[in-house]
Order: sequence, then C-alpha cells, then structure tokens
Amino acid sequence: MKILKKVVLIFSTTLLLLLVLLNSCATFKDSDAKIYKAFKKDHKKIKIYRTAYHNKTLRYISNKAIDSNLPTLLFIHGAPGSSDNFYRYLKDNELAKKANLITLDRLGYGYSDYGNSETSIEVQAESIYTIIQKHELKNVIVIGWSYGVPIAAKMAYNYSEIKHSILIAGAISPNDEKFFALAKPLQWKLTKWMFSKAMRVSNDEKITHVAELEKMQDNWQHIKTPILYYHGTKDWIVPYKNLAFIKEKVTDSLLTAKTIQKGNHFIIFKNFEMIKKDILTALEKI
Repeated sequence: MKILKKVVLIFSTTLLLLLVLLNSCATFKDSDAKIYKAFKKDHKKIKIYRTAYHNKTLRYISNKAIDSNLPTLLFIHGAPGSSDNFYRYLKDNELAKKANLITLDRLGYGYSDYGNSETSIEVQAESIYTIIQKHELKNVIVIGWSYGVPIAAKMAYNYSEIKHSILIAGAISPNDEKFFALAKPLQWKLTKWMFSKAMRVSNDEKITHVAELEKMQDNWQHIKTPILYYHGTKDWIVPYKNLAFIKEKVTDSLLTAKTIQKGNHFIIFKNFEMIKKDILTALEKI
C-alpha cells in the first residue's frame, strides 16, 4: 500500500510539473523585439503593424512595407498558435518578390488581445479584414491552417478582395470534430490556472467549434473563388475525413483537393516546398 501511495504521489507531482511547464512555455507569444531578432538573424527586414478592431488591437507582421499595388498572401494560424507559424514563408526570397506576405496573431493570441477568447468565426474573419481595409488591398490569397481554415473560408465567402484560398488540414466538418482528454483539466477551475492563456483560449474555441462550423454550413457552396485544399492521411489532430467534407460542399470547378499520403497535421512545415510552389502558381493566376 505504501509503495502504491508513493507511485501515485510521484505520478501526480510529475503531472503537476508538466502542467506548470506548459503554462510557462506554451504561451505562443513573441515580443516585437524577439521577432525582429529572429528575422535579423537571417538578414531579413520586416515591418510590424497594429490595427484597431472594436477596442482591441490586432498585431500583424509583413515581410516589407505593405504595397497596395501588389497581391497579398495573408496567413491565418490555428489553435493554439501565433504569427510565428508562418515565418519561414515570410523569409522566402521567391515569395517576397511576388507579393506582400502577412502573418498575424489572431484575436486571443500573441499580441492581439492575448488571453481573451473570441470564439466567433465571423468575428475572427471580420477582425482580419481590417488589415485588408487599412492597406486597401485588392488581390488577396488567404492561407489558413487547422482552425484558421474555416476563418479563411469565411473571408472568401464574405469579401470580394479574396481571390484564392489555400486551406491546409482544416477543422471544417462539424460531424468530424475530435476532442482530447486534455480539454477537461483546461475547463476545471482547480486546474485551468496551470495552463497558459493561449491554451485556455484554444480550448474555448474548441468547445464552441462544432456550433460555429454548423453556422457556416451553407457558406461553402457559395464561395466563388478557387480553393486549394490539403490534408494528410495520418493527421491525428484533425481527421482526414475533413477532405471528404469539403469535396462534398465545394463545386469541382473551384476545388482542387490534394491528399498528402502519410502526411500529419504539420504539413505546412514538412511540405513547405510543395505548398510554396502552389502559392506561386496561384499568384500567377491572379
């Protein structure tokens, strides 16, 4: 019995330490100074902007001073996440020659009203649209990953400035949402404090995601611009079944759906060259 109690105590203590570590490390929040330093290391100059949205501030990063005469690639991260998910794309010389490259902290993450959950896909899309309005951008390609995919799709549905959508491993099917055991301690008052604000925001979004996806069920068939969609067959975070959902919703003339054999959820990193090539093709078309 004493041995069992000791094992339980060690396990509980280890778990507590891991949770505290999550709280301190998984903030998904880089200061302006840290971002400038990260790009300077690769001899890249960037511009960091902020814009107001309903008494909130949205931070976004561009590879250069934003030029309204150029097409724009607008990158939207998942949950949790931040603008840093797409730094490699901003650092790419070939992409930089062709377009404005903009990555942002979505509301609730990074330096965009950090820690305050905004679970509405409509509001998330509307807040990001303020960037397009502020800089008078006309030819925009939205690139969404994971939870960012339905937000990108909502923008394509709502705004005529969106000329093409590149959607990666999207959590888009309300019938195929996957839930994880970690969600429970993120909700309990006794344990939620152990997690970073970004993790809590992510969980709030996850809890309401099915209802939010159901609201936009009828939007998909009314998107009038091309969509390129990727999903990996070994994605254990967002099920591969989501690819079948988008094929059912979007007309064949507008949708190109690509299966990444044995691909996981992180194909934006592992399949960079393939995605870059398709982005360049999309830029040529607009």
